[in-house]
Amino acid sequence: MAPSNGQSVAIAVLLGCASHVGYVGASSAAEPTPGYPEAVIQWGVQRGETCDHIAEVLYGSSRHVGLIQRYNRVACGPGTALAEGLTLVLPAEVTSIPDAKIRSMHPDVRARPAGGAWSPAAPGTPLVTNSSVNTLDEGRADIEFVDRTRVLLAPNTLVVIYGTASRTRVSKTPPAAVELEDGEVKAALAALRGQSVEVATSGGGRVSASSRDTVVQRRGERTTVAVFDGKAGVSSGGASVVVPKDHGTRFADRSPPARPRPLPPPPEWATADAAPIALAPAGLGVLSASWKPAPGAAGYRVEVARDPELNDLIVREEVKPDVVSFRAEKMPAGAYFLRVRVIDREEYLGVGAVRRFHLVAARVSGGVAPAAREITANPYGIVELTPSPALELGLDDGPFGPVPERIDLLQRAPRELRLRERGSAAAERRPDAVTSLPVRYTKVGASIQAARVATADGQALEARVALEGLAGIDVARRVAPRVFAHLPGGVRSAALTGGERGGALNARIPLPPEAMRPGEPLRVRLDVADGRGGVLGTSDAELPAAPLPARAAPQPAPPAAPVLGAYLPLLPVSAAADVLWLGPTPPAVAAVGAAAVRSGDGWVAAGQVRASGAIGPLGLDVALRSNPSGGGDAVGSTGWLGARYRALRVGRSALELGPTLRLGVPMADGSPPVRIEPGIAVGGATGRVTWVIDAGARIRAAGGEGSAAGGEHGEDGEHGEDGEGGAAGAGEAATPAAQGFLLMGATADAAPWLRLHSALDLHLVHRDGAANDVLAGLSAGAEAGGALFGALSVRVSPWREAAEGPVTAQIAVGFREAPP
Repeated sequence: MAPSNGQSVAIAVLLGCASHVGYVGASSAAEPTPGYPEAVIQWGVQRGETCDHIAEVLYGSSRHVGLIQRYNRVACGPGTALAEGLTLVLPAEVTSIPDAKIRSMHPDVRARPAGGAWSPAAPGTPLVTNSSVNTLDEGRADIEFVDRTRVLLAPNTLVVIYGTASRTRVSKTPPAAVELEDGEVKAALAALRGQSVEVATSGGGRVSASSRDTVVQRRGERTTVAVFDGKAGVSSGGASVVVPKDHGTRFADRSPPARPRPLPPPPEWATADAAPIALAPAGLGVLSASWKPAPGAAGYRVEVARDPELNDLIVREEVKPDVVSFRAEKMPAGAYFLRVRVIDREEYLGVGAVRRFHLVAARVSGGVAPAAREITANPYGIVELTPSPALELGLDDGPFGPVPERIDLLQRAPRELRLRERGSAAAERRPDAVTSLPVRYTKVGASIQAARVATADGQALEARVALEGLAGIDVARRVAPRVFAHLPGGVRSAALTGGERGGALNARIPLPPEAMRPGEPLRVRLDVADGRGGVLGTSDAELPAAPLPARAAPQPAPPAAPVLGAYLPLLPVSAAADVLWLGPTPPAVAAVGAAAVRSGDGWVAAGQVRASGAIGPLGLDVALRSNPSGGGDAVGSTGWLGARYRALRVGRSALELGPTLRLGVPMADGSPPVRIEPGIAVGGATGRVTWVIDAGARIRAAGGEGSAAGGEHGEDGEHGEDGEGGAAGAGEAATPAAQGFLLMGATADAAPWLRLHSALDLHLVHRDGAANDVLAGLSAGAEAGGALFGALSVRVSPWREAAEGPVTAQIAVGFREAPP
């Protein structure tokens, strides 16, 4: 940047300046010079020139002599001549700028202007004379002065900024950059040009470091100085010592500094240490290292930074002496520098052992995430890398070159990737110079099924192929699979297509005439290969002979029609009202039960057995009621035989209609005589509801009237001895000669296993020698169960026979065809 003395003199003559003054590189005040916060010029010092003289020439007054020290570490005493030939960097005009700024920082840092209050700091915060910076428990800060001097603050450090040219007049001793009150700072010069960084301590000591790395620690009243580069002068209590590289000293308060002593040597890295280059899967890598225990160590300081000078720290930690390894996870890709220093029992910080690491961002498409030291990939995948200008890569035994952004494994199938730092070819024979990353390939295979199919042109072999191990791969483009069939007459192939959403691939290959011999199975070998000819799978198949035309499948049976009405309607214990509520088609059912009614002065109960069924449209039913038990005037046992014919059915029993005929036969003495009951039944079903209406007549057989008269005669005593005749007369007397009836009701299926029903019955009764009578009743009940079911019903009859009670109850159990 600075010209030679000869250049400076020649330019000064051209500008017409005094022979003892020269300057070069003047910049416009409107534009800052690159690398500086303001416009600067260069000044070549002539023999005998002083800071006062230069200030008067450039700025018009010697009171601006402080500007001479803004970018230069020089002593500007009155009458003190500067070194001839020295090149100075000077402001182009009189300005006032901050002495320093916070270049970078980690959280937990605060700053305070002169006379102000503490506030959170931020990168770029300006610092002027008497400003303070304080790093707390987790904080670190990098302070850069206008002359590019840097002071790095460790956690829990408090400093006061003095600046580099903060006074109008300065003695031969340059001003201190900072005053360290407590904590630790690192003094670092951007370049060694005979300059130094001045650090004052609050106890009166002073450190003048001509160094890129000098650490000053102040804990309580004790100050420790460790020099790792260049040298440093340390003065305190009126005494001074010069501390060379890799040495240290200390002093307490205002006592003289101790004689410099060697710093602890760097620890030795363990032989099984991590490779200097590793992968960072998903951009998150791992840094790990270990070292051998150092004799006399009271602990270790571990630091990780992004720059070789370890100024941009991201990790700083002090560990106990039994901790001899370090591991950092979730680290982004990039270059890192790890330094480990020994801390001895006197708390001297030792010389650092430094290792450099490179984390390379890597991703595998169509494979698993790579590990730090190996790559597992699909042979049809792509390895994507983040190029680094600091690294070179070689495939297998090939030459090294720049790191590519992607490696297509379909075109190149390397067994390993070799990485090394660029420019390290001379050190390639070192075991740690090259990092080898093995590439392991996942298994890819194919399972094959084959069948003979008929086509419009004849027959074809249909292959179904399931590929394995290709998740995440564009199969059609990257694999391009084909199936090869070894058939009589030669090998034929076809492209495999389909496979959407991971399904099977398909292909059809027309069969030649040699493969279609009738009655003979076809043996064929199938190979699946990729677009490069690599075989993915093989299968031997035997295809049966061409099948005969398949018979038409039988039509499924239509669903069963619903049952109309109740399965077991109530059967009253009565000679006149015992008409059953019946649908056009009888259900398939068999049951036993009992009914009870209060008749006369006592309860009457009668058992019953019922069965019904249908053969096509013809239905048959039988009902047998036992002799009544208990008091009352109930009639005796009767058997009923019935037949129905369903003449009409619309849809699935939306409407049914058919005639009915039942025959009542006396089964015991005192039973009603033979009766004939013709009628008609109509009903239908809608959803879960059915309805049924029955209308008809009941006629007593011929001879009934004489029997009734005979019965009455018997009561007069003329035939009193004929017991049988008297019993028969009682049954006949209770039986109407003729009657008409109308029954109507409905059912509702509350559940698949529960049917509720209700019906109204009306009877117009004609009795011998008596007026016509009207009987009526309302019944309701429930039937529950499956094939085995139970039924409970109750009938209330407001218009009833004289000796009949108002309520009749019936209970029954039986078997039935399961409801549809």
